[in-house]
Amino acid sequence: MLFHNAYIDYNSVIFYVHIPKSGGTSVRENLKNFFNPNQVLRLTEPGINHYIDGKINSFYETKEQNEIKKWLKRKFPIIKKVIKVKNSSKNFFKINDNLSERDYYSLTTEEKQNLRFISSNQERMTVPNILGKYFLKVMTIRDPLSRIKSYYFEAKRAKSPTKPYQIAATKYDVNGFINYLYDNENYMVSNPYCICLSGTQDFLITKKIIDTEFFLAAPMEKIDEFLNLLVSKIFLEKKEFKKYRVSNENHDEAIISDKLIDRIISTNKADIDLKKHIESEFKNILDNYKLNF
Repeated sequence: MLFHNAYIDYNSVIFYVHIPKSGGTSVRENLKNFFNPNQVLRLTEPGINHYIDGKINSFYETKEQNEIKKWLKRKFPIIKKVIKVKNSSKNFFKINDNLSERDYYSLTTEEKQNLRFISSNQERMTVPNILGKYFLKVMTIRDPLSRIKSYYFEAKRAKSPTKPYQIAATKYDVNGFINYLYDNENYMVSNPYCICLSGTQDFLITKKIIDTEFFLAAPMEKIDEFLNLLVSKIFLEKKEFKKYRVSNENHDEAIISDKLIDRIISTNKADIDLKKHIESEFKNILDNYKLNF
């Protein structure tokens, strides 16, 4: 990692690779407090870009509960088409007063130059090209078993489930939910970290990216130390950080069968090796920085 060697100045942009269920909300909400609103941007993956039923860019239309709308769509097919276009495009044209959730492609050159912190929640590490800017890539990583359990509890908490995996969580127990993910949304459960960073399920290829491109990466259980390292290095400060979206999960409701545990481990070997490597490298950085701080 580049933590000890990277040059930091006004052209540096913290680029957090937010892979879901890895403590990303806590990282984003704490770090953005060190910047002005116009210096922060959140990149998200539009829903229609997810892999559904093994297909890329599949469109998923939620079941409509309103009987009047059902009747209108049957009676006037054009209404169904309009609703479909609206649903598929709303992520691109959403108007939001939160400056961090602006559409990157609508930003002016001046607005892009002002950016200092980008949180990217995408299935692939897509780094925007901003003239003159240097990206300090950072990330946190979680073990696959607790990450998948967390996905299950998050899906069950959805007040109005619309996403396919949320609907699945209302139908199945944790084991049925995991089987559903493997059958329909495999990208969520098979080496998501390696795939996001390198587009492969190859540990060695992804390890090289961490070693040569990333400013800092850490295991999720060391998120406080991760944030303190970043803040003390960049802002020369130390402080306590808040945890966001932490729920009281009843793990008695999520006992994964031994068969599925074996499957998760066998299909996430690259990510497991990546986490071990990041743990070791982060410990070395943390120990050395403490000596010099």
